[in-house]
Amino acid sequence: MIDGAWSCFFYGKTYMILTYGDSKRGLVRKANEDAISMKVDHLFLLADGMGGYDGGQVASSLAVESGGRYFSSLPPEKAFSEEGLKEAFCAANRAILAEKRDSPALQSMGTTMVGAAISGDHLYWAHVGDSRLYRYDGGELTQVTTDHSFVMELVSEGKLTKEEMRRHPRKNEITRAVGIDENMKVDTGSMTLSDGTLILICSDGVSGMVEDDELCRLISENPRKTGEDLKALDRSIMEKVYEAGARDNASLLLIQFWN
Repeated sequence: MIDGAWSCFFYGKTYMILTYGDSKRGLVRKANEDAISMKVDHLFLLADGMGGYDGGQVASSLAVESGGRYFSSLPPEKAFSEEGLKEAFCAANRAILAEKRDSPALQSMGTTMVGAAISGDHLYWAHVGDSRLYRYDGGELTQVTTDHSFVMELVSEGKLTKEEMRRHPRKNEITRAVGIDENMKVDTGSMTLSDGTLILICSDGVSGMVEDDELCRLISENPRKTGEDLKALDRSIMEKVYEAGARDNASLLLIQFWN
């Protein structure tokens, strides 16, 4: 578990940001193949690895470490942008591909990845795979990222409903991952944060176990004013994950913005 809090001053305004991160193995997996990182100031990374017992762990760890290292090497005006995050993801992609060339036993590894970088009241995000970034504002929870998955493509084509998607036998099949293709496509975006905005970044071990409506309810019932509040919110979400069977590793990052 990792947490933190900071105040920052931008353009005549002071903002307070509370953060908390958690990653659990779950009840079925033999190892935790997820990785989360808040090592770089104002940068939040989550990865959900795949490729077997060793490969998934290597891929997710490499992604957040190499991505964070590249991001921190950029000048701030370049790093805190959609392009800066995209370049950090591409650096993670190169690192995993290089490791695969050197390690034949890890040929099948890859990972999802979600990243968010905050500058003042502005958040930039990047995304590959089916891990998610949500925004909670004014009592509503919105999924910002779009899953790169087989079932989401069916939903987009009108061949499947979102409710049917959760029960589909190929629901875990992703169509994009970090460490698979040299010409990896990265989705990016940005948003302005409002007073009270909560950002939830999570692996499918969370979103696949807890319905969006239930996540929204848990968030709305928590005041989110202190670090202890975020820890309590994490506990309530993880309790629901385990009640549902915790069939996968479950990881999340909580970012609470106040001005």
